[in-house]
Amino acid sequence: MVLQIHLITQHYAFIFQKILKEGPLLKNCNSFKRWKLRYFLVRGQRLCFAHHPAFAHFETIDLSQVALAESSCKNLCHSFCVITPQRKVTLAAPNRKDMEEWINVIKTVQQGEIRKIPAAENNPFLVGMHYWYSSHSPRTQHCNVCRENRDEGSCVCKVKSHKLCALRASKDCKWNTFPLLPAKTMPHQWVEGNISVSSQCAVCHENCGSYQRLQDFRCLWCNSTVHDDCRRRFSKECWFGSHRTSVIPPTALSDPQGDGQLVVSSDFWNLDWSSACSCPLLIFINSKSGDHQGIVFLRKFKQYLNPSQVFDLSKGGPEAGLCMFKNFARFRIVVCGGDGSVSWVLSLIDAFGLHERCQLAVIPLGTGNDLARVLGWGAFWNKNKSPVTILNRVEQASVRILDRWSVMIRETPRQTPLIRGQVEMDIPRFEAAAIQHLESATTELNKILKAKYPTEMIIATRFLCSAVEDFVVDIVKAWSRIKQNNTAIESVILKSDIMYDKLSVLIDILAEEAAVEKSATVSADDGKVDGKPFVPQIDHIAKCKLELATKAQNLQKSLKLIIFQVEQVLDEQSRQTISVKNFTSTFFLEDDSEDISQMSPRHRSRRGTLSSISSLRSEDLDNLNLEHLHFTPETIRFKERCVMNNYFGIGLDAKISLEFNTRRDEHPGQYNSRLKNKMWYGLLGSKELFQRSYRKLEERVHLECDGEAVSLPNLQGIVVLNITSYAGGVNFWGSSTATTEYEAPAIDDGKLEVVAIFGSIQMAMSRIINLHHHRIAQCREVMITIDGEEGIPVQVDGEAWIQRPGLIKIRYKNAAQMLTRDQDFENSMKTWESKHSEIQAASQPQLDSQESQDSLSDEEYAQMQHLARLAENFISRLTDLSKLHQHVSVLMDSVNASANILNDVFYSQGSGNEAGAGSCIPNETLSRNDAVDVTFSLKGLYDDTKAFLDENLLRNAEDEATLRTALEAMNKEFEKLSEIDWMNSILVPEESSSDTDSRSMRLKVKFPKLGKKKLEEEDKPKSGQGVQGFIGRLWHHRNREDEAKDDDPPTSSRFQL
Repeated sequence: MVLQIHLITQHYAFIFQKILKEGPLLKNCNSFKRWKLRYFLVRGQRLCFAHHPAFAHFETIDLSQVALAESSCKNLCHSFCVITPQRKVTLAAPNRKDMEEWINVIKTVQQGEIRKIPAAENNPFLVGMHYWYSSHSPRTQHCNVCRENRDEGSCVCKVKSHKLCALRASKDCKWNTFPLLPAKTMPHQWVEGNISVSSQCAVCHENCGSYQRLQDFRCLWCNSTVHDDCRRRFSKECWFGSHRTSVIPPTALSDPQGDGQLVVSSDFWNLDWSSACSCPLLIFINSKSGDHQGIVFLRKFKQYLNPSQVFDLSKGGPEAGLCMFKNFARFRIVVCGGDGSVSWVLSLIDAFGLHERCQLAVIPLGTGNDLARVLGWGAFWNKNKSPVTILNRVEQASVRILDRWSVMIRETPRQTPLIRGQVEMDIPRFEAAAIQHLESATTELNKILKAKYPTEMIIATRFLCSAVEDFVVDIVKAWSRIKQNNTAIESVILKSDIMYDKLSVLIDILAEEAAVEKSATVSADDGKVDGKPFVPQIDHIAKCKLELATKAQNLQKSLKLIIFQVEQVLDEQSRQTISVKNFTSTFFLEDDSEDISQMSPRHRSRRGTLSSISSLRSEDLDNLNLEHLHFTPETIRFKERCVMNNYFGIGLDAKISLEFNTRRDEHPGQYNSRLKNKMWYGLLGSKELFQRSYRKLEERVHLECDGEAVSLPNLQGIVVLNITSYAGGVNFWGSSTATTEYEAPAIDDGKLEVVAIFGSIQMAMSRIINLHHHRIAQCREVMITIDGEEGIPVQVDGEAWIQRPGLIKIRYKNAAQMLTRDQDFENSMKTWESKHSEIQAASQPQLDSQESQDSLSDEEYAQMQHLARLAENFISRLTDLSKLHQHVSVLMDSVNASANILNDVFYSQGSGNEAGAGSCIPNETLSRNDAVDVTFSLKGLYDDTKAFLDENLLRNAEDEATLRTALEAMNKEFEKLSEIDWMNSILVPEESSSDTDSRSMRLKVKFPKLGKKKLEEEDKPKSGQGVQGFIGRLWHHRNREDEAKDDDPPTSSRFQL
């Protein structure tokens, strides 16, 4: 009996638990029809499913002991596995967003009884949890849990696991944040096994890794590999690898609110991280772009960087990432997506006012990728290429300015301009419109109260002010009817009262936000150390809020004037009725103070504000007709519709883009690949061969360039170009060279190129040959007038809409710093890396055993000390330059090696103290062996830096001159040391034998020994020998060109601070 009561109690407790998520999912079944639709819900720590939500019996899965994994790498069907100790259930969601929401909910409820599920990107319950996905590797992999062979699941942190073993995996995924240790250093995060057999131990330099078993360790941050026995002898501090300038250390991030929203810790700015995080990288990836290859890029970038640096644009947009990075004095952004993703990010950079502090690179994953083509990043990026290649090229890229243009719209009013006293709206229409404006204002105010980010608040505030403006305009339109109807007058006063309340709440919120931002700015300025962090005086967000607060106050004044004027037409009885209901009449300001004290605070405050207009005289009422609300076409202001980065089109090409976007929104599954999209564009363009929808566009469109009218030929469209790539790689201007009439087009010349579209055939032919006859003008401002009553398709960077008749103005807005791929620099870096490898591979000469232990004479010791002082100054200069020029960081491995050997040889640690700068004791004597070690290391640093400068990798003349001066001083000291007999062999190695060997090798390669048969064949005359020789030379020439254009990533060397 007691057991039954307990079971019944548990059953009812389960029934009354809150449903955290529910909806239909496809379930993989064993029947002939593999996928069947089931209804799922998560209640408590159980996943329940049935054929229909109305079913009384649901099958349940206990979620306390489950693991989740995506079914495949790209996962085009949005499926995931729920793995329990007894079975595996595969489910498929309708889209990726829904799938990730299910995974987020199930992972969160595993932590216990939770009433509210946070968003996946800010979920503190998921910290440390692995995100498994199915993967297959060509080489043998081992499970990190059971240590057996595996070929099933992987995590972004490179931990491998069988699906069932994932249930027992520890929560040790790659750190997003890590508490700062007392030593203020970053420890290594080791993962065991699955290391390539070609890896080398960072301690003993022997081979690491094995395909036979799980052995050796690799750090997730610096990618150092060590043997298990060597790990205790390896440095305890992690140096973040060769891309440390791009990585944000997990010790630099914190979660002060405990809600998963990471921010840069205040302690980070007080630390000297040298070149680490000197120019961090912010990654934005559109996971829907590039045949869903964005998913693969998301995982790969999280492997090489801090996972908190990588953001999915489909989850909340770029605002969260920019909020995290906005206090850095300098940072870079990589956008993996199409031109639309780039425009989205640039618009948010505008809102935050960060154009001067960040540079943006584009990894093409979209369909057209015109901006990426112009900047040298190519037409498309294959997912098989390593992110290391992207990181190397971004760090080696140069900055180029991109002009950005505002597309301003001024539409022709639908109705005739308002005339004073003219009736434009009757009472029923006014009431319906007023109710709609009130509902809109209420909705926007709720959005403002719930807004997480500043831009959400600004957008909602603009819509709220627009609703109030429209309400006031409607009052003016219907004023002649309103003043004849007491009921309408009462409605106007009551609705104006509500609108006034909403504006008051809005003004209070904006005032609080301004006070908080002001206090934060003051505290940041007080706590700033050595100019860090960078805090701007006033940013674009604050300016927008200030402008909107002023606009809300002006609208309140308009409402006061309306209420005052409306009350003039009321009789005394109606005034008494209205004042009792909800609004205190301005004509009863002399009431008793006792009545005032009994009113609510809200009414008292409003009564005080309205009393400010009591001084208006009756003769002033003629001036209260709200003239500023009447508009004519000439007084309507231009409004910025969007910002153009690539091109603007009107007519034929815009119609094709609009139809394509409409079809893609209706059937997204048919437009999920780049090839399909291009085929659809071609099909839609072919239809226009017969339809010719805008064959007489010049009759409806008028063009002005720099204020001068331009006569248009018979055309079907107009395109305004900012870059030299259009519609997927077409140079629609015709060429990139200057002529007598036009200058050479450029993305930073402050000019636009205007061309005509005569038809679909011309657009297709422009992909094959360069056309010139369709050029119209080259100018700095474009004005397009649309006549008639029907709209015309317009597109900006591929985003299309129907534009109503009116004016379109395109004018300069600002400039953005873009990162363009520098192939010359990449080739120079490859050359330097090959020289660097030769320098590192050189073996150190050894002295005789007896000679090596001899101490230096006083004169020799003085020379070594002088060389050490020069080297210390030189190392200090290189370290400072590495913070300013990220390319200098490639020298830091030699810098670190030289700095370490100088400390080891010239200083010894005090026996009674811990290691530190204060406990170092200078050594008074040195052995010859120590002198050889120091000289050889400094000679390697000298050779590395000289080769670096010879390849013109430091593109700053002043800094280069400083380094060359330091190199000359060190070279003179080396010449003095070479005069010492036993040191001469170190600084001037014997190269005669090696030169002889190399010459003989070249001779052997150039003149191979030929056998008797080969000689006989050589002596025989050959027909067509000249042609074959020419073809052979041409073939070798083509091969050399291909090798020169080869874009394999340069071999990354290991650097350690």
